Amino acid sequence: MKRRPYNSSRRVNRSSAPGAQRGIALMAVLGLVVFLSIIALSFSETQRLSSQITANSLASARAQAAADGAVHKMIFEVNKPRQADASGIEDTRWKANGIAYVWSENGVQVSVSARSEAAKIDLNFAAEALLKNLFVSAGVEDGEADNIVSAIRDWTDADNLKRPNGAEADEYRAAGKKVLPSNDFFVAVEELQNVMGVTPQLYLAVSPYLTVHSRAAGIDPLTASLDVLLKIPGLDPGAVSAWVETRDAAARDGQPVPPLTLSSPYFSGGIGTLRISAETATTDGITASRDAVVRIGAQQGVRPQFLLWKKASRAKSAPPAVPQLDSAEVRRG
Repeated sequence: MKRRPYNSSRRVNRSSAPGAQRGIALMAVLGLVVFLSIIALSFSETQRLSSQITANSLASARAQAAADGAVHKMIFEVNKPRQADASGIEDTRWKANGIAYVWSENGVQVSVSARSEAAKIDLNFAAEALLKNLFVSAGVEDGEADNIVSAIRDWTDADNLKRPNGAEADEYRAAGKKVLPSNDFFVAVEELQNVMGVTPQLYLAVSPYLTVHSRAAGIDPLTASLDVLLKIPGLDPGAVSAWVETRDAAARDGQPVPPLTLSSPYFSGGIGTLRISAETATTDGITASRDAVVRIGAQQGVRPQFLLWKKASRAKSAPPAVPQLDSAEVRRG
């Protein structure tokens, strides 16, 4: 019988096939391990980010709660009665003069200040000459400033009779305006943007000096800033500057406000409405803020009326600060 010739290539192929299969299986296992590792890393990163977001949310809530609490702390402090100490009667109440009271508690740095809302010009109640000078100081010509003041008064009066150079509903319709005069008081300074003659640029220039909450015809010189006082007609800028410097120095030193050396028919006293600003920061750099306008009753036990409650919309220059208070002292207050 004739023997079949020996095929060495077939033998090699047979013997190498299991090794090739094992290599493919190993590659598949390695690929699966890499795939699962990617998924695990992705899941781990997601969990880390979720934990960080949760931690930031908690820190933000803590900072905001501290800012809100600082507002109520200020209300309590400015309302509490005088207290006696060993040297006699001393007024230990915090002052609503713009000075910031600063302390640290539970890892949160807190700063809060208050100022009479009469330190600004009331859009509803201010004397017309005071309003006019505000617009003139912003670069508006004299005649155009008269027109804007007339339009403001037409906006708030209860009738539809147009003042000379003013504007009522017909004038707004003719100008294509979509918002017509309300014939009522402004409820927010932002409404001024709808008044005839008030451009966006003019609004941005005058709005920081305006309020709708003081109900005062003039400005409180004991708390108003230098910029606001310079809007009063007839005052000498040098004298105003000197007075404000003296007043603020006394406030920083904890001394009584010196006698007023200026005189103007556009001065008004504060009538119990305060703007309170609080800012907080955690050790992690999380910040929060609260702006509130509060009308405080003249009688003890009368609940404060909140007219505004919002987060600060833009960064403000920090008011002068008193020495830091100990957290235990703050709690005792």
